[in-house]
Amino acid sequence: MIPISAVALSLLIHSPVATEVPPSVQQLLENHCIECHSGEKPKGGLDLTEVLEDGAEADLGDWRLIDRVVTSGEMPPEGEAAPTDSDRERMISDLQRWTRQILQAMPERPGTVAIRRLGRNELKRTIRDLTGVELDVRRHLPADPSSEGFDNQGGAFSIDFVERLFRIAEEVSISTVYTGAAGENPETTYEVDQMEISGSGNVRASSAFFFSRGTASIQHFFPRTGSYTLHLDGWGQQAGDQPVRFQVRIGDLKARTLEFPESREQPGQRTMEIRVPTGSHKITATFINDYFKPDHPEPSRRDRNAGLISFTIEGPEEGLEASHFQRQALAGDGTPRQRLERGLHWWLPRFWRGPVATDRIEEVARIAHQSAVDPESAESLLRSALIIAIVSPRFILRLEEDPADAVPGTVRDLSGHEIATRLSYFLWGTTPDTTLLEAASSGQLDDTDGLLEQTRRLLASPRSRSLSSDFATQWLRIIDLDERRPDPKIFSDFDRQLLTSMRKESIEFFDHVMRKEAPVEELISASYSFINPQLSRHYGLGPLSGKGFRKVEIDHPRGGGLLSQGSILLATSTRQRTSPVLRGKWLLEVLLDAAPPPPPPGAGTLPAPGEEGAQLSLREQLRLHRREPSCGICHRRMDALGFSMERMGATGKYRTTDVDDRGELPDGSILDGVPALKDAITGDRGFRRALARNLLTYALGRGLTDEDAPAVARLLDRLQQQPTVVALIEEIVQLEAFRRRSMP
Repeated sequence: MIPISAVALSLLIHSPVATEVPPSVQQLLENHCIECHSGEKPKGGLDLTEVLEDGAEADLGDWRLIDRVVTSGEMPPEGEAAPTDSDRERMISDLQRWTRQILQAMPERPGTVAIRRLGRNELKRTIRDLTGVELDVRRHLPADPSSEGFDNQGGAFSIDFVERLFRIAEEVSISTVYTGAAGENPETTYEVDQMEISGSGNVRASSAFFFSRGTASIQHFFPRTGSYTLHLDGWGQQAGDQPVRFQVRIGDLKARTLEFPESREQPGQRTMEIRVPTGSHKITATFINDYFKPDHPEPSRRDRNAGLISFTIEGPEEGLEASHFQRQALAGDGTPRQRLERGLHWWLPRFWRGPVATDRIEEVARIAHQSAVDPESAESLLRSALIIAIVSPRFILRLEEDPADAVPGTVRDLSGHEIATRLSYFLWGTTPDTTLLEAASSGQLDDTDGLLEQTRRLLASPRSRSLSSDFATQWLRIIDLDERRPDPKIFSDFDRQLLTSMRKESIEFFDHVMRKEAPVEELISASYSFINPQLSRHYGLGPLSGKGFRKVEIDHPRGGGLLSQGSILLATSTRQRTSPVLRGKWLLEVLLDAAPPPPPPGAGTLPAPGEEGAQLSLREQLRLHRREPSCGICHRRMDALGFSMERMGATGKYRTTDVDDRGELPDGSILDGVPALKDAITGDRGFRRALARNLLTYALGRGLTDEDAPAVARLLDRLQQQPTVVALIEEIVQLEAFRRRSMP
């Protein structure tokens, strides 16, 4: 709810905004609503007597609720006397104009963003952009917690997290800084005493011996992404008609099978060449074809067992040499300590996203010298300094430090470097680049024109694709699509590659609409999408030549836009079938900013298989469900929206068989399939509001509060003038909430 503050009331009293409720609003509510929504137990907990009496001082959340339910036709409920269409339209128009004037008169309040750490995607990109190292941080860190629908709202900073961060920092330092001779191709051998044995195995005579299925594993750090050679020395106690076989795997890469027909007396060596990404990966060799026939006439052929002697890793084939970062960080002459300190002045401010005092740089150099494996090696010092920089709160946390004597509740301007950090992680999902940091240092970001210039530069870069891959997939709730594979017993032709393609279709599509600066409604109304040959076949669109994704006009009844995309259709279905309820709820929550309240206690459920009513069609079951007073109000609109998508199958295929995809809205209007649904969404003010609120939440890294209502109203005004994602972003970065902060 949004209570108007004393400051806002003062502004209203001294402004042309009327504080009294418009007569058309007062009249409609008194004639059609107040009888149920008043007294000791007003329905829905909404006492219209109090709301009308308070007028502009009432919670704006109550006025927004009234606007929504009257506009949608949910109120008055079915069976009650309804206003005429002209009275309803006049009331809605006057109410919206009045509340908009109230919001425009209220001052913006910036709010407070809590300290938060970099998420996994942000950390991966930040490390890549600072050092050039592509590191799979997912091996070290669990999934980021989601709040307000997004995973950039911060996460726990526990002792366990710090330990994991140290491991990440160590890998980055080893991958970034090479201490050997240029072009060297290292070789490492792991003997049996360095292996971890699991399953039915033990150590016998310098071999890992397996008498049943078992695994030998080692952990190896691959300093660069490149081509490596793995040698396995082993043997077999042969039996049956197959030689001993090991299944060998490096990390998450595809496993390979190696055969060892040799004996203990004359062991053999097998070699596999494989491209491995940077990082520490577990290498496993599993004995997979145990054999035991105790009645075999030849005793020596009764039992197949396996032995593994060693792992040897060579590579990378491309050789190792100093990275670009290393060469810059240690450029020039002098002692190892002098070279380190000189480099720290260049790279530490980039890692910590702001100026670093000279005494702090000297302290980092001193600690690096104390902790280095070889204090007389500049490379060793640099490795230690990198670890110190990465585990520092100034790297892993997005800090906005208030003065020690700050008065709680007062507001301060963000520094240029704080704005640069917000801007870069908003638009790029990574750390500010050198140009942005220089703009922060020069004061350019303190000026609106300078801030907009940098915003447009960042948006023009391919890095702003993170808005599509991170923001859009979370707003649309398809970020976890890889985990939503439909039931293979029902959809046997569906594979995991389709999940990947569907997610990419939505990313490419959103990115195109954003960069083209098309009206935001084109996200819904577009006649095209971005598909590859696999999706074209799956959607029944016919053959598509070539490879990869491209923009395709959809000359098919399924149409284009978000509502025809498999990612959305799959995410709003169960694993077995479509779900009008899930789809209707998704439409209300995600696209229309009209989330239904949680079902009240005893609201009832649909019959389970075998229960009475389970044999009825889903449409009939839901019709009976809506008869329950506690369910009908929400389900009338939700079910109608969901049923209008019924021609779209659970996996995104268009169903040409007889499908009833008509939905009757609470106001009596009919949605006749997806085309009518698209018109309803693009004509609903809730769509722009949903996009604005979600993008603002993502940009700020916090949930919106009551005090953000004027900011949202300002964003909607901008969309009215220029309805593009780019215009929305430009307005967000100019908001008080983005450029300033309230001190807690």
